Amino acid sequence: MYTPFRTGPTSPQLPFLRSVARLLALLLTGLLWACKPGPSATLEQQQAENLRLTKALHTHLNHRDWQAIGSLCAKTVLYRGRTTRFAPVDVRKADFLTHYRTALNADRPGVFEVRQLYPAGNHHIIAEGIVTGISPPTALPVCLIYTIEDQHITRLYVY
Repeated sequence: MYTPFRTGPTSPQLPFLRSVARLLALLLTGLLWACKPGPSATLEQQQAENLRLTKALHTHLNHRDWQAIGSLCAKTVLYRGRTTRFAPVDVRKADFLTHYRTALNADRPGVFEVRQLYPAGNHHIIAEGIVTGISPPTALPVCLIYTIEDQHITRLYVY
């Protein structure tokens, strides 16, 4: 009996149909990817909140308001800086505040002047600035990287 089309796995139309199916799958995937929404407002809101917290921290540091600074820090802060030879160290909040009290004591009334703040993702703020008013009279450039989680500073890297 004669059949106009061959059926079964040896059909010459089968590779063509597979190619069309793959092409359609690729096309649908591309369309779904293109329809993905842009950056969410929650990222922008989180970054704005982190910038506000960082600005408040620097204002409190320059006014030596240790209680307000303590309210912005987590119970422990992962600190990395010159004093730890750039090794990350978990520091309790009280020790962290003592470190800054010592660094900004009355003999060296330094002021941190923020030059630029850069939000980086949901949890990070990079602060670029200089410390002025220290003895001998110099301006020390500083770069700070903050990690902010649950409205508290959890990490501080100082360079």
